[in-house]
Amino acid sequence: MPATDDAGAALARPPRARGMGALGLGLALALFAAGCAQMPTPPLPPASVAATSPCQAWFQALDAQVARAGVRDAGTAPVKDHAYLRVDRFTASLVDRLPAWREPQSPPAAWTLWVARMLELDRQARQHELANLPPATRRALAIRFDLPDAAAMAAYTRSCGEQRVQAELATAQQLQQLRAQLAVPDDYVGAYRLLGLYPLTRLPFLAGVRQFEAQTRQRFGTGVGVPPGTRQLRLLPPDEPGPQARDLEGLWRAAADHPLGIPLPTPEQAAQLFARHAPVFDLGIASDDDRPGALFWNTSASAESAPAVNTGQPVVYRQLAYTRYGDTSLLQLVYTLWFGARTASTVPVDLLAGPIDGLVWRVTLSADGAPWVYDSIHPCGCYHMFFPVPGVTPRTAPPGQGEWAFSPADAPMPGPGQRIVLRVAAGTHYLEGISTQAATAPGNATDVYQWRDYDTLRSLPTPDGDHRSVFGPDGIMPGTDRLESWLFWPMGIARAGAMRQWGRHATAFVGQRHFDDARLIEERFHPGSLLPGD
Repeated sequence: MPATDDAGAALARPPRARGMGALGLGLALALFAAGCAQMPTPPLPPASVAATSPCQAWFQALDAQVARAGVRDAGTAPVKDHAYLRVDRFTASLVDRLPAWREPQSPPAAWTLWVARMLELDRQARQHELANLPPATRRALAIRFDLPDAAAMAAYTRSCGEQRVQAELATAQQLQQLRAQLAVPDDYVGAYRLLGLYPLTRLPFLAGVRQFEAQTRQRFGTGVGVPPGTRQLRLLPPDEPGPQARDLEGLWRAAADHPLGIPLPTPEQAAQLFARHAPVFDLGIASDDDRPGALFWNTSASAESAPAVNTGQPVVYRQLAYTRYGDTSLLQLVYTLWFGARTASTVPVDLLAGPIDGLVWRVTLSADGAPWVYDSIHPCGCYHMFFPVPGVTPRTAPPGQGEWAFSPADAPMPGPGQRIVLRVAAGTHYLEGISTQAATAPGNATDVYQWRDYDTLRSLPTPDGDHRSVFGPDGIMPGTDRLESWLFWPMGIARAGAMRQWGRHATAFVGQRHFDDARLIEERFHPGSLLPGD
């Protein structure tokens, strides 16, 4: 699947309309064509619940089988009482863009697009869930509902979602109720913090955070020597044609006119943006654990199996995302590397080591497409760091937010022919430096990485011919747990250190913060001259 089949680009492209009411016609014209994720597995529907329509019966049966098989897609949240809708933090934040509406007028376009976005998020998640169901379960559903194959099931799911919108979201009152109750649960476990005496235990944890921050500043400020036995490998982006500014001007103009203010790049524009802002990775290589590659299932799909990394070809997974600044929605480019493991250190017990590791690099673009803030995490949600461009300044942290916007260095501005270069440590995969230079500058062995769409991780083929997400129904990658979770649980994060699916990254032990918070960047940085003043 191309990179723009993820959450964002195609999430607002209209297919053909059907004969419906006012909202339904607008909805059909607004429906999009690809990408996002989900949340906790809902309970099975009670046997006493009688479906009042074939579509209700379909959603109930599908949810029951998905839950039994443990294949719930975990990146977007189901919407309460609306089985055909799912929502992410960005979409939930758009309620402030919905204008006043009273019948008998037709619903404004913003309402139609907002509902269509949630309908599409559900369709995308269910498409992966259907593919990941055991074949026998899929066949039983097909026979029960007279659907010949998975494609027919996906089409029926879409059609049923549109029908349920007409039945349950046809009036202004119904839509206002949906708006009022819409929320995405956070990824913190309140009971853990209560039992772990969080107000007290947060203090030593915060001291540990401050120590890590001081060490990281020193590494960024002075550099680090290469440990004995460590080689250096420079990973370059694919050699793709560079974009012309005129090719992207229309994107930002169209975003300003969009009823929800969302920039929606075409597949070609998205590919240009990814190519333009793709980083170079300077990797320390002490073992094969430090070579990035593609995730795959190396055993049959069973409860005990876990994904692995094929280091034969370096791969960078890419996806589009969004954040907010005032009424403006800003485009984000997300690049993810996966490593085979975090190598155990020489200490007697390394709480942080374990199978599969990674690095996530994100570029938040301003309203005219210039980089505003870079930030990075590991896929566990750990080690969140920010790198604002010159002129962008941090805001003061509110009381109680121990981890707010740690920035070990400002981001440099690449000159003509230059790229951002990220220095990554061997073993730990800590980000240790950021610079700019010509991508082909001499000094390291080089290789070229290939692109993969992050969305493919939601349904990878298994050796026995089935499909399975690399993430479980809780959004956590199986087989990647760390011993640190036994120590860090009082901070409220379940299975701390394990790799997580997009949309499930809690990034602060002290305080609360999610990588996909819709106002994350806005709350932490003054924009300088890149965005309208605040």
